[in-house]
Amino acid sequence: MKQSTILEKALNLIAAGLMLFFSIPKLLGVDEAKENFKLMESFVPIDINLFRVFTGVLEVSIALLLVVYTIKNKAALGKLGYLLLFATMTGALVMEFVAKPEPMIVMAIIAIFLSLLSIYKLKTLLKK
Repeated sequence: MKQSTILEKALNLIAAGLMLFFSIPKLLGVDEAKENFKLMESFVPIDINLFRVFTGVLEVSIALLLVVYTIKNKAALGKLGYLLLFATMTGALVMEFVAKPEPMIVMAIIAIFLSLLSIYKLKTLLKK
């Protein structure tokens, strides 16, 4: 396998792993996740617990799409996965800087990394 292919697959799996890692506290209702979503309550017009669970499910779905894309190499799965990842990270960045009194810089850096990765992957996939 070419080195570039290995790197591409590794990036897919890193993105999937990060999404899975961040989804678990939301789905389990960990206190810190609940507190973070409570900060967004005035910005989101639906029940905040429903939004927290929806976000967790969306993150798991993105992770699954990226893993299946890595295995099957179907461009449509990659496009959908990275489009959803980009949209999710854009929303996460907005909420990080608008809803929270003090943004967590590490979270913002991860969201920026995943957004840039999504743009790169989408640009690459749209050529196929």
